[in-house]
Amino acid sequence: MAIDGGRIRRIVVGVDGSEHSEAAIKWAVRMAKGMGSEVVAVFAIAPPIYFDASFMAPVVPPQFDEEWRAGMKQEFEGQWCKSLRDAGIRYQTIMEDGRPASVIAKVAESVNADLIVVGRRGRGGVAELFLGSASHELVLHSKRPILVISTEPPTQST
Repeated sequence: MAIDGGRIRRIVVGVDGSEHSEAAIKWAVRMAKGMGSEVVAVFAIAPPIYFDASFMAPVVPPQFDEEWRAGMKQEFEGQWCKSLRDAGIRYQTIMEDGRPASVIAKVAESVNADLIVVGRRGRGGVAELFLGSASHELVLHSKRPILVISTEPPTQST
């Protein structure tokens, strides 16, 4: 890690277009502005899930369609990372294939990140066991410090 006199030089943030990743980006922007850090926004294209449907014609998963990928890249860089651009901080975007936690951890290692920031969906329990959780996996296996951001709970009116 490259923490230089307590300064965080590089922050990797996981981005997927959700409100949870938006909360993580907002946090990373505030930290980057205060410390003069660079932010590396990472979007992982999860591998396709195949089901045996031998009675149906095969369907090519969208992950393999170049037009879909170009559209996702444009959405990632143009919309999801808009707050990075608007903040005027140094940032870069990386889009790679693979499981989100694995891609984020790999990128964090390759850019020598001081911190990884991810949003938390808050599934928990059985849903997390079956669907997985990138934030949970990163906390358990990453060699880098992790900050897991939760979105604010909705306010309840009486």
